[in-house]
Amino acid sequence: MRISNDAQAAIFRLNKSSNKYEFLVLYRFDKEKNEDHYRLLKGGIKLGETPKRAIVREVEEEVGIKDALIVTDLYQYSYIVGEVLHNVRVFLINAKDVGDNLKIDSAEEGVFTIKSAKWLNQEKAIEQLNFLEEKKVIELASHYLEEKA
Repeated sequence: MRISNDAQAAIFRLNKSSNKYEFLVLYRFDKEKNEDHYRLLKGGIKLGETPKRAIVREVEEEVGIKDALIVTDLYQYSYIVGEVLHNVRVFLINAKDVGDNLKIDSAEEGVFTIKSAKWLNQEKAIEQLNFLEEKKVIELASHYLEEKA
């Protein structure tokens, strides 16, 4: 079995009008499932790259957020797809004053094309996300942010 080490981001911002946190979700095509669905941003960690460096690179590549601010190393999980074991490190990323005009770029994504991105509150993000582990990430991120408020 092949092993893939991945970095994932729970990207958040504070919606100033509602004074609630919102999370960025990506609508993308998944070749393995042959369907579109909502996911959190995630990418592979390149040889010689640290997980933190990988997530900062992925955030800039996929949605154009430069100098992503890592708040904490939030969570780790693993899953198997076919013959690949994915070990995922999840980081909580503060997008601060990033607006709705993100620079979506899936050139590095191959067949996993990013079609759009949107900011959702905790409840809507959990409702839209496809995978249970990613739903759990949003719950953990929300809990972390509530504790630090």
